[in-house]
Amino acid sequence: MTHNEGAIQRLYESEFSALVRHAAYIVGSRDIAEELVQEAFIRLITKPPRDQERVAAWLRTVVNHLALDYVRRVKVEERVTERMTSTERVASVEELTMTQFERERVQDSLKQLNSRDQKALMLRHSGYSYREIAERLNCPPEQVGVILIRALKKLKHVYTGEASASRVRGLKA
Repeated sequence: MTHNEGAIQRLYESEFSALVRHAAYIVGSRDIAEELVQEAFIRLITKPPRDQERVAAWLRTVVNHLALDYVRRVKVEERVTERMTSTERVASVEELTMTQFERERVQDSLKQLNSRDQKALMLRHSGYSYREIAERLNCPPEQVGVILIRALKKLKHVYTGEASASRVRGLKA
């Protein structure tokens, strides 16, 4: 066993249980949590982090991301399955009209936001990752979450009629 393998073995022995508990809390299954933690260790072996001083923290982050990705994937699968199994029904004229009305209302509300907030929300709604949004907005990826939260808050205020341009910063005057 090489020095690196020994270090990984010691890390596995010291961190495995805590990582599994954390992942199980997120995904709701110990078996799946164990698989996710094993995947994190495989990534540690195949693509180790640059900062070897913080490998344990890196592992916790990887396990957390894997668990959250798993939960998202399950939710998407459930929605797809639900759509496929639900009985097809024809929407009424009233429902179609309300859907169109709501869509137009959201679009009108979006137009009242500044261009950066509009762009951020549209990119996120289109499925872009935070990194991709950051590139298009010319900002650090760490700021994208804050930008999106603030933009959504502004959109909600405009949509619900709670805001005037003077009360919510970032709205077009």
